[in-house]
Amino acid sequence: MATMYLMVGISGAGKTTWARTRMAGAEYIGSDGIRMELFGRELTLKGYRRVHRIMNQRMRAALEQGRDVVVDSVHLSRRARRRVLRAVPEGVRCVAVWIDTGVMQAIRNDACRQRHVPFFAIALMRPRLVEPKQEEGFHEIWRIPWEERAGCAAGWEKVQKYEKNENPAKIT
Repeated sequence: MATMYLMVGISGAGKTTWARTRMAGAEYIGSDGIRMELFGRELTLKGYRRVHRIMNQRMRAALEQGRDVVVDSVHLSRRARRRVLRAVPEGVRCVAVWIDTGVMQAIRNDACRQRHVPFFAIALMRPRLVEPKQEEGFHEIWRIPWEERAGCAAGWEKVQKYEKNENPAKIT
C-alpha cells in the first residue's frame, strides 16, 4: 500500500530538510519547486491555486502508480489539508508529519537558507497553524518536535508518534 506523507509546519520549520533526509525513498513533491518551475522563483504568492492543483495532480499520479509520496507545503489549516486529502486515491495510507518548531527557531532556520521568508510572515503563521488530527482523515500523525539549538544544526532528538487509527474518517 502506498503512503502519502503530508508535511505540516510554518515556513522555516525544517519540513523540507526533514523530508529530504528522512524520507529519501519517497517521491518528493513540493510547492517551492513547482513555483520555481512556473515563475522562476520559489518565494512568490503568485498562482497559489495553480501551484497546489499541480502538486495534487502529481501526488495522485505517483500514488496511483504505487509510489510513496511526500507532499511539502505549510498546510497550516484543516481546509488546506482537506484539499490534499480529497485528491488521495482510495486505499492509500495518509500520514501527517507535523514539524513543530517555534517562531524564533524557524526564523533562525530561515536565515540559513539561500532565499528568505520575511520574519513577520513566519511570526504570523504560527497562530494560524491548526494541529493536525486523525479525524481529518489521517491514519497517523507524527509530531516531530524541534529541540532548540543554536545555529543551523539539525535539532530533532526525538519523535513522538501518535497511535494508528485503523478506520480514519472518510473525507467527503
